Amino acid sequence: MEYTDTTKQQLLCEIERLPDVCLSELQNFIQYLQFKQANANSSVHHTLQPTDDPILRSFGFIDIEPFSETIDNTLYGAL
Repeated sequence: MEYTDTTKQQLLCEIERLPDVCLSELQNFIQYLQFKQANANSSVHHTLQPTDDPILRSFGFIDIEPFSETIDNTLYGAL
């Protein structure tokens, strides 16, 4: 979709009518769109390998005593 100068002028007029409190939100949104566009144009996509994921590495940690006993008692009480 190609935007004309008229469309850009309409956007500028709408921005001028916004209350000042909305301008920072608009600026944040514009920065988000720029970031999104830059990432869409990037041919390099970074993926996190499961072995490098800190959350996945921590799985099973709470199965080690005394953590698992403490969590069970906290969640379920003394059965």
